Amino acid sequence: MTPPGRHARRLGIAIFVVVLVSALTLGGIGSVAAGDRVAIISTDPATITAQPGDEFTVDVVLYGEGSHDGSGASSVTLAAQYHPEYLEITDIERGPWLEQDEETDVYATQTLAHEQGTALSTQWRDPVAGGATGMARLATLTVSVAPDAPPGETAIAFGESEVELATDWPMPVVGESATVVIDGGETELESFDHPPVDSLSADANATTADENSDTDATTGPLDALSNSVPALGVGFVIASGLVVLAVRTVRSD
Repeated sequence: MTPPGRHARRLGIAIFVVVLVSALTLGGIGSVAAGDRVAIISTDPATITAQPGDEFTVDVVLYGEGSHDGSGASSVTLAAQYHPEYLEITDIERGPWLEQDEETDVYATQTLAHEQGTALSTQWRDPVAGGATGMARLATLTVSVAPDAPPGETAIAFGESEVELATDWPMPVVGESATVVIDGGETELESFDHPPVDSLSADANATTADENSDTDATTGPLDALSNSVPALGVGFVIASGLVVLAVRTVRSD
């Protein structure tokens, strides 16, 4: 007869294995399928010096080599977020990044939601034709500094941006913020609590198509989640099987 303490230890080990494998399954399938590579967004220049009331442009550069299976990006949603009391993005000009690799048509829409401190540029290839890879200008932002903006440093962040591969898997994005130095100030200005990108209103100044676009195909963070559903299903099945196996092992003892 197995001592009660040994039952508890074996049950604990079984539960640990289930939790560990489940975590690896749920957290790992998507990234492995996506190729375990990241897309990097940066700006040129990285730091902009401006005065209250000024207007400037800044190039947004994207570097991405696609997945290990050779698939490139089929679409990109650039999310530029800022403090609306200090800055305003008034226009986004699409760059040539998605035109790289096999020739295709590229379309884009922009959403300017100033009250929410967010500007979106959604770009996609049609046909996908294997997707795009490499390093090039993704967009050029036109930015205005508020006339009453205080001296200090504020950021334009890109961490909520998305890149989707030709395989329909999302690619992890590393967004390097641009720093705007207003009136020579050295103090970091107050941050802004941005609402979720998917909740942006579609009223004034929201969603306009550029000259290459005949449809509105703006995407958001929920698209990445929907693409992960197959992986979550596989993870659930594996985890469920391990739970049954662990219970049977304990009972057999």
